[in-house]
Amino acid sequence: MRQTYNTPQIAADCNDGASTSVSVRTVQRTVITMGSQSRRPTRVPLLTALQKALLLSWTRQHYYCTVDDWKHVTWPDESRFQLYRTDARVRVWRQHP
Repeated sequence: MRQTYNTPQIAADCNDGASTSVSVRTVQRTVITMGSQSRRPTRVPLLTALQKALLLSWTRQHYYCTVDDWKHVTWPDESRFQLYRTDARVRVWRQHP
């Protein structure tokens, strides 16, 4: 099982009993320099093999649809609007090759 830490926790651990202090921003820059990126954690289950096969089948069936064909499709509105600066969303740092 993987332990997760956020940057304020890492900074607090570094500052615990240390003679010099480390800011949260310094921890963030260091993590980025090491090759990690801030991402939102996945909150949905990953696709099963059957779901992947069905998605691939659907994609192949609709591969040759024209722009005019897609104009007749109703798309759900997934827009997100933020009224305040902070959105209180949790972010995780992941290292990518």
